[in-house]
Amino acid sequence: MNDVVAEYKGNIVQLPTQDLFLLAWRYGWMAKARPEQVPPDGEWNIYGAKSGRGWGKTLAGANWIGLCAAGDPNSFNFVVAPTYEDVRYTCFDGPTGLFNTIPKELIDKVDLGLPSITLWNGALIRGFSADTPERLRGPQCGRAWCDEIASWRYPDKALDNLIFGLRLGTQPRIFWTGTPKPTPFMRKLVKMPKSIVVSGSTYENRANLAPIFFDNVAKYEGTNIGRQELYGEVLDPEEAGIVKRSQWRLWPHDKKLPKYSMIILSLDTAFTEENFDKKEQTTDPSAGSVWGVFEWEKKKNAMLLDAWEERLGFPALIKRVKDETQKTYGDADEPLMKLDLPLLQRPKHTGRKVDIILIEDKGSGISLRQSLAAEDILTWPYNPGMADKLTRLHLISPAFAHDRIWAVESAKNPGTPRSWADPLITQVCTFIGEGSLEHDDLLDTCTQAIKLIMDKFGMTFTPKAPPDPEQVAVALAAKEKREKRGNPYAS
Repeated sequence: MNDVVAEYKGNIVQLPTQDLFLLAWRYGWMAKARPEQVPPDGEWNIYGAKSGRGWGKTLAGANWIGLCAAGDPNSFNFVVAPTYEDVRYTCFDGPTGLFNTIPKELIDKVDLGLPSITLWNGALIRGFSADTPERLRGPQCGRAWCDEIASWRYPDKALDNLIFGLRLGTQPRIFWTGTPKPTPFMRKLVKMPKSIVVSGSTYENRANLAPIFFDNVAKYEGTNIGRQELYGEVLDPEEAGIVKRSQWRLWPHDKKLPKYSMIILSLDTAFTEENFDKKEQTTDPSAGSVWGVFEWEKKKNAMLLDAWEERLGFPALIKRVKDETQKTYGDADEPLMKLDLPLLQRPKHTGRKVDIILIEDKGSGISLRQSLAAEDILTWPYNPGMADKLTRLHLISPAFAHDRIWAVESAKNPGTPRSWADPLITQVCTFIGEGSLEHDDLLDTCTQAIKLIMDKFGMTFTPKAPPDPEQVAVALAAKEKREKRGNPYAS
């Protein structure tokens, strides 16, 4: 823009009409924008604004993508938001969206169906929904504004497809905006290379928000939701959920495993038409986890002994389950033996095999149970009833709060669990409701296994109430009276 002004030797009146409107728009925005709302010059690939509600994220994103497109003739520019409704009615047609930010005189064509805007210089700004990430596979652009990125349903897939298409121009860039959530995706996003991330508080934009709004949100001050929604903090997702990573106990890697009284293989199956992606020709993964029940400090405990997830067809899944039943874990109880049996002939400790195969009693799980039963492999049905995934996690959370759940420590990285256990632990500790994880199969295997242990194997947490002193006194008096009475038939 400075080059345009210089070309006309400071005589702004000589500028073309569109350049005059562009100049007024640019300097008008720069005059009222706060520094964090304007990405800087320099070497960066991703600029992120994580902030509280009402900070001005949409206005910042609309001005950035609009002004960049206005200064880059015939360019392709994308806007990606959580849903189609968010793209159209917030990013394009909202009070601070593109239609109300870009001067009408600079707009050549509008397509509300996509939606899209074509500027007078041929630059295209097109909207996409992150709900359908496959739509981002193929189209290419020179820059993108990603709005409310923490609320994307398939964030990893949508961002990956967008980045693969971000290949036009000399310096492709992304500007993302959003109020953060405690998810693994957000934790990864703020640490991406060549990335600048700024934080903002709702209170920074107080002059432009209704006073009653601040009266209503005052009750959230000092709470975790206030830190997230008002101050834009990225809370540690694994310490902000229902179950925290710090609640998992680690069994030392160099310590002999305990003797288990029960080994449970818990399965979450996925091979139905409902979760088969015909376009990708893939299905959701099936998952399994193995749990050992043992006594520790005179209380029932459970230890995670194995965890896996894999995309398997039905025959392959049956074979995998049969293979799992042949594995042994820990140190089995010593079998009875004759004392005169030679030492070399005595059975060695070989570990305990799976005692229970636990499978959810619905959909594909029913088919798997029936097929295994035909081969004399009996399974235990799990029926969650009306409890959704979040409720199930709440139900087992006392086991973690009371330090009854263990994972085995890594020998290579002391203080952390084995690498194969980490995906399950991450799912359990970051799940905060429907849509918070792309896949939650390992979570399901965990909740149903621990619920079974709590219900059937004596893992209780409510201490017995102390006896009533009056009832104790009455019982003692009755006992003493009986003892004094003696036997009337004695000689």
